[in-house]
Amino acid sequence: MDVFDTAIRIKGDLAGVFEYDEAGDPQNATAYFYLCEMQGRTVGPIVGTIHIRSGAWPIAETDVVVKRDNGERRVGLFIHGQLAAAFYVEGGTRHGGGYGKDFHADIPWSDAN
Repeated sequence: MDVFDTAIRIKGDLAGVFEYDEAGDPQNATAYFYLCEMQGRTVGPIVGTIHIRSGAWPIAETDVVVKRDNGERRVGLFIHGQLAAAFYVEGGTRHGGGYGKDFHADIPWSDAN
């Protein structure tokens, strides 16, 4: 099973993209959160990557939400309602990732939509 979610800025220039890919073998699965350029309605080149975890993971699409803040300066990955990773577009920084089984990221976030 693969899980995927995305949130595109209103300007249509950037998107936060989450991908969990089992690639046929759950033990070799990987989960990444990407910041990508948009090319029209198509996700284009990856401009930022955050490794979330590797290995089998009992996660469903309903467990994952990618969303932007109201000012569209940040895009975050929320897993089970908790912020697990974020890209701060204006500053060019990334936060979170590299987790095992628990998510305890200390990532500042406000005014999420």
